[in-house]
Amino acid sequence: MRKFYIFNINDEFTILNNDNGFDLYKQMESIHNLDKDNFYNAIKLYETIAHTIDKNYLNKEIYKKYKDNYFYTKYKNTHMINNYYRKEESKLTINKAYLILESNVIKPTFLKDLKNKCLFACDFDNKDYFWLDKLAN
Repeated sequence: MRKFYIFNINDEFTILNNDNGFDLYKQMESIHNLDKDNFYNAIKLYETIAHTIDKNYLNKEIYKKYKDNYFYTKYKNTHMINNYYRKEESKLTINKAYLILESNVIKPTFLKDLKNKCLFACDFDNKDYFWLDKLAN
């Protein structure tokens, strides 16, 4: 099961890191790994790198797209797909600061709904990262 944190990166950092996201990944990893004593510093660093996510808009858009899908369920800000034929179990949790996508497949269904040039995904456990618009291509 892979767990991706998806961030809405601001335009300046997107332009600077569009070709190679390693530096951006290392910055996001350092924020992720900061202890609770440095919470204020983590927030300030995050605010310079990323924008917040319009949680209500994204929840509505994903719900509208999948509400009639037999494999789809939703509870509050969590969207799930359990497709028995594709053997996919994916869970997308929408927070104001980031999205969490957990899945057992390489290309979860929700990725095609998140095509945006500023969305950057990090899997801190497996040291993996990518821009969502480049994955779709």
